[in-house]
Amino acid sequence: MTGLALSIKDLHKTYTGAEHPVFDGFSMAVEPGELCAIVGVSGVGKTTLLNCVAGLDRWEGGTIEVGGDPVPMGRPEASALFRREHVGLAFQQPHLLPEFTVEENLLMPIRIAGEVTPAHHAWVAELLDTVGLAGLGGRLPGTLSGGQAARVGLARALARKPGLWLLDEPTGNLDPATALEVFEFLLRLHQDLRPTTLLVTHNMALAERCGRTLRLGPEEPRQG
Repeated sequence: MTGLALSIKDLHKTYTGAEHPVFDGFSMAVEPGELCAIVGVSGVGKTTLLNCVAGLDRWEGGTIEVGGDPVPMGRPEASALFRREHVGLAFQQPHLLPEFTVEENLLMPIRIAGEVTPAHHAWVAELLDTVGLAGLGGRLPGTLSGGQAARVGLARALARKPGLWLLDEPTGNLDPATALEVFEFLLRLHQDLRPTTLLVTHNMALAERCGRTLRLGPEEPRQG
């Protein structure tokens, strides 16, 4: 896996009907393999930023490039292909498919892209071992604790070995002790695989353990 450089230049984004823009000339760059925490008060635009980088949201001006290539905007098929090839997403809710086992959930992004091979099964087993869930691949999501489900969500976001890992409050619904436990596994995955990573979090103690912290401050518009 090789982390992909992320470059955002002069980003302008306003929601329809909003009084103020979310971003008005925002720029940032993230080096390949860097772990960057995105922090700031609620509504400052943290999730909007991730959605734009993932090609899930539109913006009015500026450029976003991943690995030197522009992120598609306004072209659903191109955006979906971009995410499939380059992006791993994990959210506050892991959104595991309840009727499929843990292993099947992790294999789903691979299966969507093509044929599942024995090597893929071995890779998923390795991921589960890395997040402390070895031997639980046959379990259904409903039998997992919140912390276990969050770890599966993180692992699934890396199943296709993406160059860009976008994490939106992946520990946000967990109690402090469990959040810390999940974060330790997050750090282990990042250290082992080195994807370029943006982590949105309200937890400053966790953010300070990332290689870099970017604060979207009061000077940034508050819609988003």
